[in-house]
Amino acid sequence: MSTRTFAAGTSLSTGRKPLAGRYFRDFDVIMLVTTIVLIGFGCLAIMSASGVEGFGLDNPGVRQAVLASVGIVLCLVVSTIDYRFIASAAWVLYGLGLAALGLVLVPGIGSETLGARRWFDFGGFVTLQPSEFTKVTTAIALAAFISSRQESMRAFGDFVLSLVIVGIPMAMIIAEPDVDSALTYLIIWCAMMLVSRPRWLHLGMLAVGGIAVVVVALNTTFLLREYHRERISAFIDSIRGVSDRNQDVNFQQMQATISIGSGGMFGNGMEGGFSSDLLSVRTSDFVFAHASSMFGFVGMIALFACYVILLWRFLRVVEIARDGFGRCFAIGITGMIFAQAVINIAMNLSLLPVAGIPLPFVSVGVSSLWAFLIAEGILQSILMYHRKLAFQPD
Repeated sequence: MSTRTFAAGTSLSTGRKPLAGRYFRDFDVIMLVTTIVLIGFGCLAIMSASGVEGFGLDNPGVRQAVLASVGIVLCLVVSTIDYRFIASAAWVLYGLGLAALGLVLVPGIGSETLGARRWFDFGGFVTLQPSEFTKVTTAIALAAFISSRQESMRAFGDFVLSLVIVGIPMAMIIAEPDVDSALTYLIIWCAMMLVSRPRWLHLGMLAVGGIAVVVVALNTTFLLREYHRERISAFIDSIRGVSDRNQDVNFQQMQATISIGSGGMFGNGMEGGFSSDLLSVRTSDFVFAHASSMFGFVGMIALFACYVILLWRFLRVVEIARDGFGRCFAIGITGMIFAQAVINIAMNLSLLPVAGIPLPFVSVGVSSLWAFLIAEGILQSILMYHRKLAFQPD
């Protein structure tokens, strides 16, 4: 009588691994663990920067940790959904995203703060910013469009349509107004163009048009508001060494640079440096500066290492993806997250003008955090289902 030996975790009736085991063997644990480390780093920095004592939900750092736990569950749930199903629902998701952007502009529905109407307020505990979630839905729609066109993306008409897909949510977000967030949509588009291979002529025409828009925006009230131009002017003055102008505008950025230097090699501990106390948005835009004062140069090297590891794991998804949608979405999300990280850190180091761009997985804010985690869940889904698409043995 012949006998069969089964590996641990296999079914006795079929000799095959359970369904969950077959898919989760491709789950990227390194990606998830690195993300959790970044989130933990951010929660500690937010807890310190807020100045709120205790471990109740009134402490922004504790609240961020609780909401991050929900976001991680969302990431895991999304990862179990076949990403091709998500691709098939691309235009429904895109439409829902545009509807949310439209609703937030309606007085009485969208919450207004400092002249901007960008949030839905759910009882004060959670405020959601739809423009963060529509980054993901727009990336899904754009990836679905590009993958369906393939070689025809070299046609001028399809090239323009891809711009329209990102241009509609960008225009609605600029109306909030939130020019900084709107620019990240353009980054998603640029990243996806790397794999769609449009004609250089079309890109050249776009570059000329973009330069014209920038010139007009810098000299009129079109697109940019007065405080945007003041930030840009202050940044240019700082490069030129002009110190007697725009000092009020440059104050936050100067304090951020001082805070980073005050951390020294090993930092000042949980209380941070004195100079970081002068930062008005040290839990969001300038969280990197406050964290630097807490953890010092060694801590920031560790932070950079986490982003490098995450970049490696994200680019691995681009390489492994078996279809156009998977590759386009993965490169778009990779470009968005790491461009935001570079912009935020460069702004803290006074290498770029001040911009309201959160540091991914670190800055306070449930909307950006959940959006990033949902996007990461889709990346995990691409990894987990790629064997099925490639007809590889289970």
